[in-house]
Amino acid sequence: MKRLIQLFLLFFIISTAYSQTSIKGKILDKADNKPLTNASVILLNRDSVLRYFNRANEEGRFQIKNIKPGSYIILATYPKFELYSDTIDIKDKDIDLSDIKINSQRNVLEEVIITRRLPITLKGDTIEYDAASFATEKNAKLEDLFRRLPGFTVSGDGNITAQGKTVQKVFIDGEEFFGYDPKIAIRNVRADAVDKVQLYEKKSEEAELSGIDDGVRIQTVNVVLKEKARKGIFGSTEVLGGTKELYAGNLFAAKFNQTERIGITANHNNMGSSNSREGSLRMNNQITGQPLNTSLGANYENQFLKKALKVNANYNYNNSSNKNQSENYNKNILPDNSILERNSKNYNENSARSNGVRSNLSMRLDSTQNIELQANGNWSNNFSFSQSESFTTDAARDSVSSFKEKNESNTSSQSNNFRLNYRKRLKAGSSLNLMVGNSFNESESYSKVNSKTILYKSSDTTDINQNRRINNNGNNFSTSLNFNNRINDAMNLALGYSFNQSKNTSFQESKDSLTNKVDPLYSKNQIDNNTNQGVNVHLSYRKDKFEVNFSNRTFYKNQKLSDSDRDINLSRNFWDNNLNVDANYRISNSKNIRLAYQSSNIIPSFDQLQPLQPQTNPLFQQIGNPNLKRAVNNNISANYNAFSLLKGTNINVNGNFSFVNNPIINKTTVMENSAQISSYENLSGKSNWNGGLNINHMQPLANRRINFNKSANIRYNNSYSYTKFENDQSQGEFLLNNSKNTSFGLGSSLNEQDSEGFDFDLSVNAGLNAQQNSINTQYNATNFEGGASGYIKYFLPKKFNIMTNIYYSYTGPTKLYKKSINQFYTNLELEKKVLKDESLTVSLKAFDLFNTFNNTRRNGSDTNYSESTQQVLTQYFLVGVKWDFNKYLGKSND
Repeated sequence: MKRLIQLFLLFFIISTAYSQTSIKGKILDKADNKPLTNASVILLNRDSVLRYFNRANEEGRFQIKNIKPGSYIILATYPKFELYSDTIDIKDKDIDLSDIKINSQRNVLEEVIITRRLPITLKGDTIEYDAASFATEKNAKLEDLFRRLPGFTVSGDGNITAQGKTVQKVFIDGEEFFGYDPKIAIRNVRADAVDKVQLYEKKSEEAELSGIDDGVRIQTVNVVLKEKARKGIFGSTEVLGGTKELYAGNLFAAKFNQTERIGITANHNNMGSSNSREGSLRMNNQITGQPLNTSLGANYENQFLKKALKVNANYNYNNSSNKNQSENYNKNILPDNSILERNSKNYNENSARSNGVRSNLSMRLDSTQNIELQANGNWSNNFSFSQSESFTTDAARDSVSSFKEKNESNTSSQSNNFRLNYRKRLKAGSSLNLMVGNSFNESESYSKVNSKTILYKSSDTTDINQNRRINNNGNNFSTSLNFNNRINDAMNLALGYSFNQSKNTSFQESKDSLTNKVDPLYSKNQIDNNTNQGVNVHLSYRKDKFEVNFSNRTFYKNQKLSDSDRDINLSRNFWDNNLNVDANYRISNSKNIRLAYQSSNIIPSFDQLQPLQPQTNPLFQQIGNPNLKRAVNNNISANYNAFSLLKGTNINVNGNFSFVNNPIINKTTVMENSAQISSYENLSGKSNWNGGLNINHMQPLANRRINFNKSANIRYNNSYSYTKFENDQSQGEFLLNNSKNTSFGLGSSLNEQDSEGFDFDLSVNAGLNAQQNSINTQYNATNFEGGASGYIKYFLPKKFNIMTNIYYSYTGPTKLYKKSINQFYTNLELEKKVLKDESLTVSLKAFDLFNTFNNTRRNGSDTNYSESTQQVLTQYFLVGVKWDFNKYLGKSND
């Protein structure tokens, strides 16, 4: 690790040593020659991209060092003074600009700079990034651009985080592209085709259609393409082959023609992925088991009838399989300090084949009417085979029980749904929204189960040899009618009614394979009927910098469940209420604060209520509690965001606190023979609650070539559960366990922004995790967790590049686990760009170069602790060829 840190420092020093050229000068008030302290001095390149920045000292003097030779635009700004602007050529000599005198003038700074290209601007609640202000490599993709944006992080597998929140939606010009997998867009749309990137919090689809705010906010990114990038053909194809008989082939192609978008994607590999990420140096890349994957996808979007009709349709096909084996060690420490230890081995085979269709049609009937239709369908077939065995002993190492099982099943399923939305604008500020929808699902499964359970202390043996047939189907119909009315320029009122009816049947017939008799313990014939109807009220107020939303949903619910096999007949009627209050205050154009409160009921499911459920095996039984009452969940959240346009700094603070009154908690009985009986109970007088705080701060370094991100977070969780140990001598009693978990972490990262010389993305994190239980307090412990990673890319002569990704994580020992877990791997790649436009890349990749990765996993909760390993391939080598093709997209046409 010491050499690794030294290497990172060496890379950092080299990257900041491009040149020693500097400029200096003095900023003065033209009226009286007084120095303008803290005046801003900015250097832009000819494309108006901000490259260097500094401020004047108390004497008005400034100096900018380490400037690369070239032609620049220099700006000198001071609040309420005019803007000084000039062109300057930087060569290999230092420049003294002497005195720069500017006149006083009101309201110049923001307005003048906005006429030039700013890297970040705030438009209402939307943060907008200018793509051209963040340099990327040639042929870079959208995810590479995201990694350049302040406040954005992109994981190796394509998950995006912005301002500390997970991004759930990515739009291209306001529309979904390959809606079933938004990662397809960020991995394939070219960065040089992008004009702007907009970040905002979107309301849920339900809230947007109905006009009733449900309090749900979705972190969303909208990518605005350049006008010339809305027409062209682009894509990529890649072939990989390597050791261990590994291979992968990927294809993506798209055609854009203003409103028309056509895209296809295909992938085939035996490396465990179905999303074109095989061979990505940034990923973990451990191959689990023996996978095989094939996927195909197609997407079509267009607008017709003078853009009155919008069509979006896509199809996807997936065929995947895997074989794997694992080992697991579990330690159950019971309330009387009895210990049950279980060692198990598992072997699994599975395969799945599915076809899916999604479509969306939106039509503007006239200037006051819109209609939208969504229709989706999915068909799948699945096969699975598992073979497992486990052996349980007590603290004296005496045998308690053993379990062996083989399970083979075939399942076919289908589902479809449609949703029709009609919107009518009545008068100015008023509208009517009508929704009608229906969803249907059906599945059929056949399985063979063969198991043997031995209870050693009672000398009991249970053999199960069954053929099981399972049929499930469900139908759900829903409709709603909502009226929206703008009371005045600041206030809006929405009223609505909704109705929902569903029927679900679940049939399971388990027959002994020898006698052909039905075993009622493993069978059921269940019918579940639900009817919900309610009213919605939403009131919003928005004026100047302040916005507040209030919404309330009140439902009357009727639920019935019957099971003729087990003589179960449950019925209940009750009121359910959900409240949401959301307030947003824009302190200034660069500062924003938001507060939200939500209250909702947690309704016990029929699975939790019904007294007896089909058993899964002789060692586990689930029993419901018909006396369960609803629990109430309350959640409070707050968010503060601020950034400086000139400094390029950003700070985001978000926190939440949630507590559940009258919570429904688990109630577990552990028998002496290791069998478990699980149930549920309301806990009165106490609350399950949790809270967290997350702080992120970003600032640029080295004249904005480097982003320096810092973060801190703390989380606390407090929960309860009941546990009882029962044997022949004692029935025992339920003990209430209070589990408390506290975690604290710090992290920082450095991200180079130039794509010249070399790129790097370095991160380090460290934290503490404390686990406490009121039962078995002797195992309460605090352990240290931390890690570091580094992605470094060198741009060598002759279009050669070399990249490495180094990862290390550490999980410290606890009182139960005496050994720490160290996970370390190094990935390395050498690539050569060929052809004049660098569109063809040949690469050689090595993963887990030193074969050091440890795949041990640990879990702990309440009185159970486990440790597992599975079959994983870590070290392998790949040779690849990739071609990025692009015809006209983002280019100037000759």
